[in-house]
Amino acid sequence: MNINEEEEIKKEFQLERVILFSDAVFAIIITIMVLEIKLPDNLRHANPEVVQEAFKELIPKFIGYAFSFSLIGSFWFRHLQIFSFLKNYNAVLIILNLAFLFCVSMFPFAVTFITVGLEYTWGLFTYIGIIFLVTLSQTIITHYLIKNKALLCINSRNMETVLKWKVQRLNYAIVPIGFIWMAIISYFKLDPKSLLYFVGFYGVLVSLLNRKYYPGQNSSKPMIFKYVKSHKRKGKPQPAKKIQPEN
Repeated sequence: MNINEEEEIKKEFQLERVILFSDAVFAIIITIMVLEIKLPDNLRHANPEVVQEAFKELIPKFIGYAFSFSLIGSFWFRHLQIFSFLKNYNAVLIILNLAFLFCVSMFPFAVTFITVGLEYTWGLFTYIGIIFLVTLSQTIITHYLIKNKALLCINSRNMETVLKWKVQRLNYAIVPIGFIWMAIISYFKLDPKSLLYFVGFYGVLVSLLNRKYYPGQNSSKPMIFKYVKSHKRKGKPQPAKKIQPEN
């Protein structure tokens, strides 16, 4: 084995460590969030009414966890797509990835805010602000790899199409506008729920633009729906072919 082959193996091993470390962070974040969903310890000898009331109080936490789980899952899937193009890494990429993981790791902290209730402005702002930071940091990673794809990426010919860069780069404008809108809401004491309308509008806009620029990549539906649809198509009986009588 020559020196070049040893360097390639070493590089591949180190790159694998970067990806495994990122996956581990995602897994730990999800685990920490679910630990927040627990009943009080003093319910051992409580009557059914008290237990039922305790379960009702857990519903907001469970909804917050389920929504955050889906968000983290989507960020993880996109991280998987981005890093699937890597053939090499450098210090800048490691720093950008650590910054992204730092933003993602704040989700458990944000969930504790959001489960208190949407009427608490800072809870809602903290949660959506962290979503904005994660989105922006992941966009920066994508942009950096596209700019340096000759050095860091493999099979990069269709990279911008797979990562939907034409739409994703809008995050450079949308995220700052989102933070400015938060400041306007705080300064003029507006209804904080209007921030949800902004997020909803952004989600619809991204969905429409993805359909326009990337019609072949219909990734808006959950994977389970795609699987069920393909399974039904395979299981559907095919019409019998008519046998033409021989002359």
